[in-house]
Amino acid sequence: MNTREEWLSKAVSELRPVFDSVKHPLPPEIRVSCGFPSSNARSRKNRAVGEWWSPKQSPSGKHHIFIAPQVSESFDVFGVLVHELAHSATEGDGHMGRFPSLVKSLGLVGKPSNTVVGAVFRDMFGDLVASLGDYPHDGLTVPPKPKTQSTRMLKASCGCGYTIRLTKTWADQGLPTCVCGGDFVLSK
Repeated sequence: MNTREEWLSKAVSELRPVFDSVKHPLPPEIRVSCGFPSSNARSRKNRAVGEWWSPKQSPSGKHHIFIAPQVSESFDVFGVLVHELAHSATEGDGHMGRFPSLVKSLGLVGKPSNTVVGAVFRDMFGDLVASLGDYPHDGLTVPPKPKTQSTRMLKASCGCGYTIRLTKTWADQGLPTCVCGGDFVLSK
Protein backbone atom coordinates (compact mmCIF):
# COMPACT_ATOMS: atom_id res chain seq x y z
CA MET A 1 0.00 0.00 0.00
CA ASN A 2 1.35 3.37 -1.00
CA THR A 3 -0.67 5.79 1.12
CA ARG A 4 -1.78 6.09 4.72
CA GLU A 5 -5.42 6.13 3.62
CA GLU A 6 -5.02 2.88 1.67
CA TRP A 7 -3.43 1.25 4.73
CA LEU A 8 -6.18 2.52 7.04
CA SER A 9 -8.98 1.56 4.62
CA LYS A 10 -7.55 -1.94 4.24
CA ALA A 11 -7.35 -2.23 8.05
CA VAL A 12 -11.04 -1.23 8.33
CA SER A 13 -11.97 -3.90 5.78
CA GLU A 14 -9.99 -6.52 7.68
CA LEU A 15 -11.59 -5.47 10.98
CA ARG A 16 -15.22 -5.71 9.81
CA PRO A 17 -15.51 -9.47 10.57
CA VAL A 18 -13.86 -8.92 13.95
CA PHE A 19 -16.46 -6.33 14.94
CA ASP A 20 -19.21 -8.60 13.58
CA SER A 21 -17.91 -11.45 15.77
CA VAL A 22 -18.30 -9.34 18.93
CA LYS A 23 -21.83 -8.31 17.90
CA HIS A 24 -20.94 -4.68 17.11
CA PRO A 25 -20.95 -4.43 13.32
CA LEU A 26 -19.29 -1.43 11.75
CA PRO A 27 -21.37 1.02 9.71
CA PRO A 28 -21.10 0.50 5.94
CA GLU A 29 -19.35 3.79 5.13
CA ILE A 30 -16.36 4.95 7.16
CA ARG A 31 -13.79 7.44 5.93
CA VAL A 32 -10.34 7.14 7.52
CA SER A 33 -7.43 9.50 7.19
CA CYS A 34 -4.38 10.89 8.90
CA GLY A 35 -5.03 14.35 10.31
CA PHE A 36 -4.86 16.54 13.36
CA PRO A 37 -7.66 16.19 15.88
CA SER A 38 -9.94 19.18 16.28
CA SER A 39 -8.57 19.84 19.78
CA ASN A 40 -5.74 18.79 22.08
CA ALA A 41 -3.29 18.12 19.27
CA ARG A 42 -0.64 20.16 21.07
CA SER A 43 -1.79 19.66 24.63
CA ARG A 44 0.96 18.83 27.12
CA LYS A 45 -1.37 16.36 28.82
CA ASN A 46 -4.11 14.26 27.24
CA ARG A 47 -2.79 14.69 23.71
CA ALA A 48 -5.45 13.37 21.33
CA VAL A 49 -4.14 10.67 18.98
CA GLY A 50 -7.36 9.89 17.17
CA GLU A 51 -10.82 11.26 16.58
CA TRP A 52 -14.15 9.90 15.41
CA TRP A 53 -16.81 12.13 13.89
CA SER A 54 -20.44 11.11 13.83
CA PRO A 55 -22.24 10.94 10.47
CA LYS A 56 -24.52 13.65 11.88
CA GLN A 57 -21.64 16.12 11.39
CA SER A 58 -21.06 15.08 7.78
CA PRO A 59 -23.20 16.23 4.84
CA SER A 60 -22.54 12.82 3.24
CA GLY A 61 -23.78 11.01 6.36
CA LYS A 62 -20.53 9.05 6.68
CA HIS A 63 -18.43 8.30 9.74
CA HIS A 64 -15.03 10.03 9.68
CA ILE A 65 -11.97 8.91 11.61
CA PHE A 66 -8.66 10.75 11.89
CA ILE A 67 -5.40 9.32 13.19
CA ALA A 68 -3.03 12.00 14.49
CA PRO A 69 0.16 12.44 12.44
CA GLN A 70 2.32 12.03 15.55
CA VAL A 71 1.44 8.32 15.60
CA SER A 72 3.49 6.29 13.12
CA GLU A 73 4.20 2.82 14.56
CA SER A 74 1.90 0.29 12.88
CA PHE A 75 0.56 -1.34 16.05
CA ASP A 76 -0.09 2.02 17.70
CA VAL A 77 -1.92 3.30 14.61
CA PHE A 78 -3.92 0.08 14.48
CA GLY A 79 -4.81 0.42 18.18
CA VAL A 80 -6.00 4.02 17.71
CA LEU A 81 -8.01 2.90 14.68
CA VAL A 82 -9.70 0.09 16.64
CA HIS A 83 -10.56 2.57 19.42
CA GLU A 84 -12.12 5.01 16.96
CA LEU A 85 -13.94 2.24 15.09
CA ALA A 86 -15.44 1.21 18.43
CA HIS A 87 -16.95 4.70 18.57
CA SER A 88 -18.46 4.09 15.13
CA ALA A 89 -19.89 0.76 16.27
CA THR A 90 -21.36 2.23 19.48
CA GLU A 91 -22.41 5.61 18.12
CA GLY A 92 -23.70 7.89 20.83
CA ASP A 93 -22.11 6.03 23.77
CA GLY A 94 -18.98 8.18 23.99
CA HIS A 95 -16.63 6.43 26.42
CA MET A 96 -19.53 4.95 28.41
CA GLY A 97 -22.34 2.45 27.78
CA ARG A 98 -21.34 -0.35 25.39
CA PHE A 99 -18.00 1.24 24.51
CA PRO A 100 -15.81 0.12 27.49
CA SER A 101 -16.76 -3.55 27.20
CA LEU A 102 -16.28 -3.45 23.42
CA VAL A 103 -12.73 -2.03 23.52
CA LYS A 104 -11.84 -4.45 26.33
CA SER A 105 -13.15 -7.40 24.27
CA LEU A 106 -10.92 -6.21 21.43
CA GLY A 107 -7.82 -6.34 23.65
CA LEU A 108 -7.28 -2.65 24.30
CA VAL A 109 -6.29 -1.73 27.86
CA GLY A 110 -6.53 1.39 30.00
CA LYS A 111 -9.26 3.88 30.73
CA PRO A 112 -11.96 3.95 28.04
CA SER A 113 -10.98 7.52 27.15
CA ASN A 114 -7.30 6.60 26.80
CA THR A 115 -6.89 3.02 25.61
CA VAL A 116 -3.57 1.59 24.52
CA VAL A 117 -2.29 -1.53 22.82
CA GLY A 118 -1.55 -4.31 25.30
CA ALA A 119 -0.12 -7.84 25.08
CA VAL A 120 -3.54 -9.40 24.40
CA PHE A 121 -4.15 -6.92 21.57
CA ARG A 122 -0.77 -7.77 20.03
CA ASP A 123 -1.59 -11.48 20.23
CA MET A 124 -5.07 -10.98 18.74
CA PHE A 125 -4.00 -8.77 15.85
CA GLY A 126 -0.31 -9.56 15.28
CA ASP A 127 -0.87 -11.48 12.05
CA LEU A 128 -3.35 -8.94 10.72
CA VAL A 129 -1.03 -5.97 11.38
CA ALA A 130 1.87 -7.92 9.83
CA SER A 131 -0.24 -8.58 6.72
CA LEU A 132 -0.86 -4.84 6.36
CA GLY A 133 2.86 -4.09 6.44
CA ASP A 134 4.40 -0.92 7.79
CA TYR A 135 2.15 2.10 8.13
CA PRO A 136 3.40 4.34 5.28
CA HIS A 137 3.90 7.47 7.34
CA ASP A 138 6.77 9.32 8.96
CA GLY A 139 5.55 10.55 12.33
CA LEU A 140 5.54 14.25 12.98
CA THR A 141 7.02 15.77 16.09
CA VAL A 142 4.51 18.33 17.25
CA PRO A 143 5.87 20.61 19.96
CA PRO A 144 3.56 21.17 22.90
CA LYS A 145 1.68 24.42 23.04
CA PRO A 146 3.75 26.98 24.94
CA LYS A 147 2.50 27.80 28.39
CA THR A 148 0.44 30.95 28.44
CA GLN A 149 1.69 33.66 30.71
CA SER A 150 -0.39 33.95 33.81
CA THR A 151 -1.82 37.30 34.72
CA ARG A 152 0.39 39.71 36.59
CA MET A 153 -2.53 41.35 38.28
CA LEU A 154 -2.94 40.85 42.01
CA LYS A 155 -6.35 40.49 43.62
CA ALA A 156 -7.30 42.66 46.59
CA SER A 157 -10.58 42.42 48.49
CA CYS A 158 -12.39 44.42 51.11
CA GLY A 159 -14.46 42.92 53.92
CA CYS A 160 -17.60 44.27 52.23
CA GLY A 161 -16.95 42.00 49.22
CA TYR A 162 -15.63 44.64 46.80
CA THR A 163 -12.73 43.18 44.77
CA ILE A 164 -10.16 44.95 42.65
CA ARG A 165 -7.09 43.91 40.68
CA LEU A 166 -3.86 45.87 40.52
CA THR A 167 -0.22 45.37 39.63
CA LYS A 168 2.45 44.57 42.19
CA THR A 169 4.01 47.97 41.53
CA TRP A 170 0.85 49.76 42.71
CA ALA A 171 0.27 47.30 45.55
CA ASP A 172 3.79 48.08 46.82
CA GLN A 173 2.88 51.81 46.79
CA GLY A 174 -0.04 51.08 49.11
CA LEU A 175 -3.53 49.74 48.69
CA PRO A 176 -6.41 52.15 48.11
CA THR A 177 -9.33 52.62 50.47
CA CYS A 178 -12.60 50.92 49.56
CA VAL A 179 -15.72 52.94 48.69
CA CYS A 180 -17.21 51.64 51.96
CA GLY A 181 -14.26 53.13 53.87
CA GLY A 182 -12.70 49.73 54.63
CA ASP A 183 -9.22 48.59 53.76
CA PHE A 184 -8.30 46.33 50.86
CA VAL A 185 -6.20 43.23 51.62
CA LEU A 186 -4.21 41.28 49.03
CA SER A 187 -5.52 37.77 48.46
CA LYS A 188 -3.11 34.88 48.65
